[in-house]
Amino acid sequence: MKTDQLIERSPMRAVAAATRGGLDAGQLGVVMARAGVGKSALLVHVSLNYLLRGSGVLHVSLQDDQAHVRSFYDEIVAELAREAGAKMTTHAGANDVMHPTHARALVDLERNRVIHSCLGRAFGPDDLRSLLTVLGDVMHFEPMAVVLDGRVDAADVDADAWRALAQEANIRLWLAVRTHRDGSPSARDLAERFDTAVALEPAGEDVSLHILRSGGQAFEQAESLTLDPVSMMVHPEDVRDPITAPPSPAPKACVMYSGGATGAECAFGEEAERFGVREVNFTFAGHNQKRVRGRRVLEEKELTAGDVSLVYVAHRIHRNWDKKALIKKVLQTQWHVVSKARQVFVVGVIQDDNSVRGGTGWSVELARRWNKPVWVFDQERHAWFTWLHNAWVAGEPVIQTPEFAGTGTRFLSDEGRQAITGLFERSFAQ
Repeated sequence: MKTDQLIERSPMRAVAAATRGGLDAGQLGVVMARAGVGKSALLVHVSLNYLLRGSGVLHVSLQDDQAHVRSFYDEIVAELAREAGAKMTTHAGANDVMHPTHARALVDLERNRVIHSCLGRAFGPDDLRSLLTVLGDVMHFEPMAVVLDGRVDAADVDADAWRALAQEANIRLWLAVRTHRDGSPSARDLAERFDTAVALEPAGEDVSLHILRSGGQAFEQAESLTLDPVSMMVHPEDVRDPITAPPSPAPKACVMYSGGATGAECAFGEEAERFGVREVNFTFAGHNQKRVRGRRVLEEKELTAGDVSLVYVAHRIHRNWDKKALIKKVLQTQWHVVSKARQVFVVGVIQDDNSVRGGTGWSVELARRWNKPVWVFDQERHAWFTWLHNAWVAGEPVIQTPEFAGTGTRFLSDEGRQAITGLFERSFAQ
């Protein structure tokens, strides 16, 4: 079970897809609901959307102590993992066996999260500014996102002040805001003060989540999800297919790792530049790199981190080389490309033994060894395939992670180029 499976039924997976990532740095988001509908639980899902991808989160609670907030996270992670099909427990010494992915998720939570409890007193933008300064100076902790959970009333929230702080600190800031039965102010009027806004309301025995606003633009017709009232997880029939779902990150929040070589890598780079995706193109001294945007020259010591036996590579991908000194450095460079990425996209040809033809095959082999999602566009079959359950399965990929790799053959066909263009347009075109 991969970490991404832990958030398959998290509402933030769908929210991030619908709002193209949820929030950018410097933006302000809001979760609106009446008292007792589930704002706190949804904010935990907001946090997990960042934490389980390795980003730091500061959780500020105005109504619960640290132990209570931590237990809330543990319960929701355990429920997410249980629904993903694993048998586990959050309590050491219990009879069940904790699944390694769940255990790793709990470690990631502790490593990347700081919980601050502020009970019984007001907490405003200046207080958060001071707290961020202390955390940076003392703990060297600089969160990507901050969630503020407490009894903030709709009539009292100063969205402009909070947004100014988010921009100043370069953070994504989410607030929980309490609305009232009389509907004053209305959810849509309140949403206009925020960059991204979601509202919760009771719906029989469930809770409805409505996405009202994204990136400063109101949705003419709010997208809605039906959530479990206890865990705030999406009901199974509303889970989006991870193969066809829109991506969560915005283009400017992404970085593409590649090698800048002629053919597929240049085509990947051209599309990245077209959509404003940052590039890192690894190379080494003496290498004829075609594309130099985001050029990153690896020193000899860095290259050795990806050291590999050419005999082993030849055995795995069934290829031998004459210029062994040069190809070894190329393979070492591929190691850096794949190791940095969370998703790997390759253009080449899949062979009968499931390897990919040529030196490109080493990138695929590394991705499979490291259990990273890998997609290959087969230039002979004119289709995308992903490695799933020890077999290549046809599908249509989208870019779903902020860090991804784009690589492939030097001999790029027209169909291969169109496949790369289609990938970026499905993922990033408005």
